[in-house]
Amino acid sequence: MALPRGRHDLPAGEVEADQRRRMLAAVAGALAAQGYARLTVDDVLARAGVSRRTFYEQFEDKEACVLAAYEDAERRVWAVAAAAVKGAPDEWPTRVHAALAAVLDFVAAEPDTARLFTLEARAVGPQMAARHGAVLDRAAALLRAGNGKAAARRDRPNVVVLPDSTERTLVGNVVALVGSYVLSGATELLPSLEPQLGEHLLTPYREAEG
Repeated sequence: MALPRGRHDLPAGEVEADQRRRMLAAVAGALAAQGYARLTVDDVLARAGVSRRTFYEQFEDKEACVLAAYEDAERRVWAVAAAAVKGAPDEWPTRVHAALAAVLDFVAAEPDTARLFTLEARAVGPQMAARHGAVLDRAAALLRAGNGKAAARRDRPNVVVLPDSTERTLVGNVVALVGSYVLSGATELLPSLEPQLGEHLLTPYREAEG
């Protein structure tokens, strides 16, 4: 909820946090409307309703603002996925489906943020591209770690060890598909695809176990 305009007695830290939230939402909306190449600081100011001075008190330039918006989106995506996994049964496949469903619901609810997190991530510059790559690597590592625990519990000696690139490829496929739905403006359809996408993530392990 935005803070009231005009004079008030709110703490400076609360005001600054609200201004930052508004600027991060504004930059995501502006990116969705026109892309990074055409984005200007003025676009963010107009959407957020803040002054130029307020902007530069928090961000060095538009790239820094976009990166901060990406980092905020990343934090919130991990949070919804972690909460979903925590509330799911212990079985690894169930947790994969739960985490994926939570992320797809997030994407459907925030298409502008989803665009930043998928399509615009590599258009901003090397720092953003590296950060995006690290997010995919982290998701891939969690997928591999979960499967390792499941395989150990089953104690199946004939389990095939999949190539190291397997998880990164699987995660990249899902992100690419999400990006295509974001681009077409059909993010509301993504939650209905969770069963198929979840099985896409799990099928290689089931096939390897025979």
